[in-house]
Amino acid sequence: MAHGFEFSSSAVPDSVKVVSFRGREQLSAPYQFDIYVSVPGDVEIDLADAVGSRASLIVKDGMLPVARYGGVLASIELVRAIHGNALYVARLVPRLWQLSLTRHSRIFTKQTITQVIEEVLQEEGIIDYELRVSDSYEVEEHICQYKESSLDFLHRWMEREGLYYFFEQTDDGDKLVITDAKSFHESVSTGAVPYHPTSGADGSAGRHFDNFTARHTSTPANVKLTDFDYAKPSLELSGSADVSPNGFGSVQLYGSRFFTPSAGARLARIRAEELRAKAVTYHATGAAAGIAPGFTVTLEHHPHSSLNKDYLATGVEHFGFVTENAGAWGSLVSNKYPDIYRNELTAIDADLQYRHPEQTTWPRIDGYENGVIDGAATSEYAQIDDHGRYLVKFKFDEGTLKDGKASTYVRMAQPHAGGIEGWHFPLRKGTEVMFVFLGGDPDRPVIAGAIPNAHTPSPVTSGNHTRNVIQTGGRNRLELEDLAGMQRITMSTPHANTYLRMGSANDDHELIAKTDMRGLWKTGNNTDFDIKGHWWIEVNQDKKEHITGVVEEWFKATKLEKVPSGLVTEEYKAQKTTIAETYMFKVGTTTGEKYTGDHSVGHGANLTETVGGNFHLGVGVAAGDTGAGGPEGGAKYGVNVSGDYKLHVTSTEIRNIDAKQTVTIKGGQEVNVSGGNVDYKVPGNDFNLTCINNNVTATGKSWHETNGPKSELVLGFKHDTVVGGHSDNHVGLHQELHIGGHIDLSAAVQVEAFFGIKLEAEMSAGIHLRICEIADKKVRIQGGTALAVKQALTRITAGAVRIAQGFHIIT
Repeated sequence: MAHGFEFSSSAVPDSVKVVSFRGREQLSAPYQFDIYVSVPGDVEIDLADAVGSRASLIVKDGMLPVARYGGVLASIELVRAIHGNALYVARLVPRLWQLSLTRHSRIFTKQTITQVIEEVLQEEGIIDYELRVSDSYEVEEHICQYKESSLDFLHRWMEREGLYYFFEQTDDGDKLVITDAKSFHESVSTGAVPYHPTSGADGSAGRHFDNFTARHTSTPANVKLTDFDYAKPSLELSGSADVSPNGFGSVQLYGSRFFTPSAGARLARIRAEELRAKAVTYHATGAAAGIAPGFTVTLEHHPHSSLNKDYLATGVEHFGFVTENAGAWGSLVSNKYPDIYRNELTAIDADLQYRHPEQTTWPRIDGYENGVIDGAATSEYAQIDDHGRYLVKFKFDEGTLKDGKASTYVRMAQPHAGGIEGWHFPLRKGTEVMFVFLGGDPDRPVIAGAIPNAHTPSPVTSGNHTRNVIQTGGRNRLELEDLAGMQRITMSTPHANTYLRMGSANDDHELIAKTDMRGLWKTGNNTDFDIKGHWWIEVNQDKKEHITGVVEEWFKATKLEKVPSGLVTEEYKAQKTTIAETYMFKVGTTTGEKYTGDHSVGHGANLTETVGGNFHLGVGVAAGDTGAGGPEGGAKYGVNVSGDYKLHVTSTEIRNIDAKQTVTIKGGQEVNVSGGNVDYKVPGNDFNLTCINNNVTATGKSWHETNGPKSELVLGFKHDTVVGGHSDNHVGLHQELHIGGHIDLSAAVQVEAFFGIKLEAEMSAGIHLRICEIADKKVRIQGGTALAVKQALTRITAGAVRIAQGFHIIT
């Protein structure tokens, strides 16, 4: 039965006639038919309006349509126009082909590849499609379409994952079918095709193949894939699959981007199935309309019975030629075959799993791409995950996703990394960065570094071009000044205006560590300071030092300590102070010393103390305590001077002794009173003087007053000499008893007046020589005793001065 063709479109009149056509179909590729048509009459086709219009080509076997090809017109061309007729060539393609006209760069995150395919198809307006898949697909964290058409993007990902597609033709046009398993392939509706070899055009042969060839080619023995997952670096990622037991060699590929061993095994299986499907291919020619890629066809009547079986059509090329319509156009219309219809078939065994070859070029990014750091929140801090990775937004990404949804987490290259070491300055949302891509793969980005812009400027510009600066978002800053003669390093933080500066002088110092708040210097072992010049320390409040070990200080020159106000308190369990040379101590106001135990002060040379005001020494009683209770605890005070002892008081000296005083002088004692009187008062107590010789010399008058009985006992020779007048006045009883000789020798007038009883008793000889005497006897008692008491008190005073001197040495 003869074939016929019909072409229809809203862009051409119904009177159009098919002159010839040539079409090519293939699995995982949009089909393409170039159709020559003639339009009789003077009808002019609006070519611009025709492009993109719906159209269809029907192949008939007699009156029955056996094949339909619907789609849209990709192009239309006026080949030649003559009077009453015109020749056009139109290209018919499926609607999927229009995706080849696009060009996009966008990111898909956290989706399976089938979800990505559906999203792209729907965004591009392809709604008549169906996914017939049996495999499960893992969620992909990051898939990038990069400067490529949506068709190429879908092709390369389906090729990688083992997906492929074909078309089903309906009255409404073409339907896209995406599959991953041979079980979804149906048989052609036109039935089996007989093998009928003929020579030339044999119209009586009907639907048949006149030529059928089988071709076997060599294949590798196996496929092995390996990869690396930085999140699980110790995990061995690999997958392998056999291709053919008769194969040779191995195909080993690294970096196929899988993250589990099972995913690697799956991809290796797909690559092996791809190679296996190419090992044996079949080619046939004939007039068997109705065969399309993605459908199985049965061959029969072949003399080699092993070839009489089912085949999966992977590609079909169609040729149509209508001689009576082509004659007017001569060489403008040509045909490969003289038949009205003929096709060429490429097929594989139907029981093999087809996988489309990875032939679509995978985009490669050899340079850099820029973008910005992203995040789910508006925060002044970096938003990173447990691996220190960042969410980003690529500048080339045309998608509208934001707030961390436009990418997966991306690593950032660092100057240093290791087991526990590393270098990471966290980047904040909005920071511009540059990306590199592992192997140039757009799906494997790495942040290469941050770059400044007008919103995030560089900390180094023309204004400070001699400085090297590291500054964080919190304004923590490390600055290295390289200006000649001004080299300086400054490390600072804004908190409490804290910084460390070293190098060229700033504020007259080459090294400054400063903070407005608290500071701490702590070392677990020794700390050494070696200062060649001055050391100045200023503390505006309290200063505390706690030292658990030995404190040793060496001063090779003068040491000056000043406490202009406040109290100095020092507490020691024990103290030893050695001063090799002069020691000077000066107290501007009151000083006090208290010892709860014994206190000993020794001077190897002279001791001089000068008191400008009052001097008080209290032993067992507080200074100034004049209460009747007396000293507490009966404390004692002793002074030992191995050499000379001198005391000089420029004003009044007062001594109070609340108990008995004993003064022992082993040598002579001399008391000189240059001005004023000497008064001794012993009210209600005896005054006793014991000595070997008692010499009293009064250069003026001498007055003795005894308010009670007076007794004088001389156990040896007594001699009174008065050079001048001598007068004894006795008011009351006067008694003299002489036991032995009594001689009164008066060289001048002697007058004695007794106004009472006079009693004198002398047990031995008495010689009284008076040159001139008018005296009260108590004057004699005064001399030696007064000197001894004076001297003793003088020594006590000197002792007190030494105690004060010793206390200030401790200070």
